[in-house]
Amino acid sequence: MKRNFIKILVTGVIVIIAFVLQSYISLSTNLLVSTPNLLLLVTSILGFMRGENFGSLTGLFCGFLVDIAFGDVLGLYALIYTYIGFFSGIFKRLLHNDHVYMAMLLVFFNDFVYNSFVYIFRFLLRNKLTYSFYFDRIILPEMIFTAFLMLLLYKAFYLLNEKVYAEKQESELYFGK
Repeated sequence: MKRNFIKILVTGVIVIIAFVLQSYISLSTNLLVSTPNLLLLVTSILGFMRGENFGSLTGLFCGFLVDIAFGDVLGLYALIYTYIGFFSGIFKRLLHNDHVYMAMLLVFFNDFVYNSFVYIFRFLLRNKLTYSFYFDRIILPEMIFTAFLMLLLYKAFYLLNEKVYAEKQESELYFGK
């Protein structure tokens, strides 16, 4: 019980810090340069390291934060982040979580999927058909920034996964003292 509370608390603190940093960075820059998506990074990495359920719940929490703070409709970003966390969690079974380049490719791909859904639901449905402009100015720089930042932060998340989130597995056939 105490261990689950610590996991929830640590995840909540990480998500809140990522949300505050992402909000501050995106609101303080007046440039047309895209900023890294820290909430997507947290959702992807925690889903990749902890599995589908953990990634989905982390994505739901991250998405609701974005919806409440910046969204027009409640639930759009929550849905997108939840799916990203779930599909990142599927790769936990397929890949080892100590491969940093696989995680970087996963974050790179997730950022493309996220921005494509944002484009579809926020721009395409409003008859704004300039995907090439959106891709060149927003999607590609954000994908590169987020993947590079993931490369820098992956070791910290890996150590956090080993220390805080890892389950203590004891064998039933252990006869030692």
